[in-house]
Amino acid sequence: MANSSFSRRNFLTALASTAAAVTLPNKASAFVPGGSTRENDLKKRNPHAGPIKILCTQKFSSQEVQRIRAAGKNIHLIMIEDASELKLHVTNAEVILGSIDGSLVPAAKGLKWVQTMGAGVENMSKELKEHPCTLTNMQRVYAPVIAETAIALLLSLTRGLAQVSIPALAQRKWVQAPSDTPLVDLYGKTIGIVGMGGIGSETARRLHYGFNMQVFGTDAKPLPKSEFVAELHDPGWFMEMVPQVDVLMSAAPLTSETKGMFNAAVFSKMKHSAYFINVSRGGLVDQGALVTALKEKRIQGAGLDVTTPEPLPADDPLWNCPNLVITPHNSGQAPVRQERAVALIAENVRRYSNNLPLMNVVDKIKGY
Repeated sequence: MANSSFSRRNFLTALASTAAAVTLPNKASAFVPGGSTRENDLKKRNPHAGPIKILCTQKFSSQEVQRIRAAGKNIHLIMIEDASELKLHVTNAEVILGSIDGSLVPAAKGLKWVQTMGAGVENMSKELKEHPCTLTNMQRVYAPVIAETAIALLLSLTRGLAQVSIPALAQRKWVQAPSDTPLVDLYGKTIGIVGMGGIGSETARRLHYGFNMQVFGTDAKPLPKSEFVAELHDPGWFMEMVPQVDVLMSAAPLTSETKGMFNAAVFSKMKHSAYFINVSRGGLVDQGALVTALKEKRIQGAGLDVTTPEPLPADDPLWNCPNLVITPHNSGQAPVRQERAVALIAENVRRYSNNLPLMNVVDKIKGY
């Protein structure tokens, strides 16, 4: 692979399609579309400054630890067992792989980079947000399997599995779907996706090429429009998009701008035959408004992998809604997820130790 063709998107696409080790070039371009730093965004490290002290707060197998160590040069990787050990080492640590409590951040005077293990960073502490260190996340790493859950939720509703067939199976009954639960197909229909990052684009690609669906999307970032996307606009187009789609999907990060954005006004603009899918964060949805929309049949159905709070209490009114399927925020779970995550960590350790741009850099002010 030529150095000039290596990009974050290509690397993460490889992670999405295989768990095997990815062969990487010795260098990478200074600018990678979609989220790497430019060279001047991360202060270059003096190669004579001594070993790079990296603290890892995650549990990894010995093989995974060795892969991370071998990825970079001049690495001193310390596996942290508990909070007291982290406190002991944090004052002169340069890198943290995993999480750090906000109370310990002020003591981390030499901290330059934190690699979080999640995609969302809405729970980032105030101290970490204000610290000058670079923050990277797991954006796109979990996207392929989450996209599969999004489609599974949608199909379980459109084909009446959640509403009729699965409950009937438990009762050993042969039950036809009633008239208020139409069995519809997705062929030629339109999906509107809010957030065309990893999850959104992975879902869009599968639905377009697999189901011949037309894809509309909005995103706060100025992303290039993929060939499988018919319309892509900034968030200002959202309310214009809503009444045009047969499926409305939430794949956006939870920020101050997106909190509660799927509300009564949105559900009232949707087609009565449309479905709502949320696989990002429960906080994006006004759940009371969703309950009303479902019970009054303003929309045809909804599939949720995320709620507020989690776990959802047994007495929450969502449980009593018709045409609703809920999964317990497990859409990102799959054995291959760990291998993809370790591959990204190892690649970023390689980049950091070679003074190269990091992948998946988060804008700590914007929250994604």
